[in-house]
Amino acid sequence: MAISQKVIQLIDQKLAPLIRAGCHIDQIKMVCAAGTEMAVIGSVETKAGVLRIEPSNFVPKGRAYLIENRYKGFTWVR
Repeated sequence: MAISQKVIQLIDQKLAPLIRAGCHIDQIKMVCAAGTEMAVIGSVETKAGVLRIEPSNFVPKGRAYLIENRYKGFTWVR
């Protein structure tokens, strides 16, 4: 199971403003639908570093969001 380059580019695009705003990659997680390929993989290598991925039963398939642990940053990834 490999994440497509197009998906990684989308994640990098959405992650960049959070990093510029002062969030640190080790404090950011991507929450996606439980049972998806992304949730099984558990992490993805981005330009900013390794981003951890957590599954959620409350996020619909095809949607995900990035959130910083201290809630400084948030963005949807579609």
